[in-house]
Amino acid sequence: MHQIVALADEEVRRVMRSVSADVQASLALSRAMLQALAATTPAAGTACEQALESEIALARRLAAPTRVVDLIEDARSRLYDVPQDDPQMSALERALHAAAAALPDFEDFDDTPAVAFRSVG
Repeated sequence: MHQIVALADEEVRRVMRSVSADVQASLALSRAMLQALAATTPAAGTACEQALESEIALARRLAAPTRVVDLIEDARSRLYDVPQDDPQMSALERALHAAAAALPDFEDFDDTPAVAFRSVG
């Protein structure tokens, strides 16, 4: 019985690591899109800032966990953090590079079982 619980526990951990990686990737891509949009025009940048401010206010009103508010505030503070060193690189490319740099590194992470698990459901 103990072995079954241990195996189930390990499977839950593996799935949660996969979900966490998916969420981190989704957040990075969202930041990239916001950064790319903000870089297109000053009006678009202002709209992105206002949208993020609204989301921060909503998260606080709904008593969201501090981590949620922190993530939104981080996205707002990094809205214009796009590398400018290559004039040939478009705003979208710079934003994608910034988002890729922000992705966490999951050493020794093998999501094969989690991918198989998601494809079954």
